[in-house]
Amino acid sequence: MTITVYHAKNTRSMRVLWVLEELGVKAEIRSLAFPPSKRQPDYLTVNPTGTVPAMVDGPTVLTESMAICDYLAARHGPSLLVGADDPARTDFVQWLWYGESTLMTPLSRIATVSRLGRKGADIDAVLDDARGNAGVRLTALERRLEGRDFLVAGRLTLADISAGYPLHLVGLFGLDHLLGPRSAAYRDRLRARPAYQRAISVE
Repeated sequence: MTITVYHAKNTRSMRVLWVLEELGVKAEIRSLAFPPSKRQPDYLTVNPTGTVPAMVDGPTVLTESMAICDYLAARHGPSLLVGADDPARTDFVQWLWYGESTLMTPLSRIATVSRLGRKGADIDAVLDDARGNAGVRLTALERRLEGRDFLVAGRLTLADISAGYPLHLVGLFGLDHLLGPRSAAYRDRLRARPAYQRAISVE
């Protein structure tokens, strides 16, 4: 049975496409106009929240990007995971969620406020606060990368794919000046991966 992934460019679904490419797993990619909840309301029958991604694999329907990535890795390529008995497991879990929760929180705020297209001192204050928070949170990533090419286990894992998406947004939002030299080099290493390049090219 074919896996179906619902995708919109520059959204969290990029992570899912990246995992598929790293694992060599074929899927039907259904690209949606953003935001799908308003521009393609029939999508709400797949994911009532209207967000992307969504994945359908037979009776299994998942709508959280990292849950989908974990599901795919567990079924098709555990090399992206770190097992429970591995000493790196605790760090793996920490950095797996750092990308989606800690790094994404201020960037999501920037995305939402910017999408509204409003102006004013209050809006500027919200954006300035979010940019400041993003900068502080990126310093922890910079420290973590000292002496490391990847976040955990000396290899690419889902933790890197989790962090790779907010680092993509940093570039889209013109915030590259917030990256330290190690974080910038790390992002370049991720971007250079053929699987990443194939995933990001999907419209």
